[in-house]
Amino acid sequence: MEKGIDNERFINDKIAKNIDEIELEKEKKLVNLIVEIIVKATLKDYYEEGD
Repeated sequence: MEKGIDNERFINDKIAKNIDEIELEKEKKLVNLIVEIIVKATLKDYYEEGD
């Protein structure tokens, strides 16, 4: 019985860790997307001002 509980805890910990990793990856992608949008908009403004 004790072994089953430990195994269940191990699985739950692995699932929680995977969920945390997925959330972190989503946050990184979102930040990168926001940065890319800002950079493109800034470069577009500078390009238009240069004409």
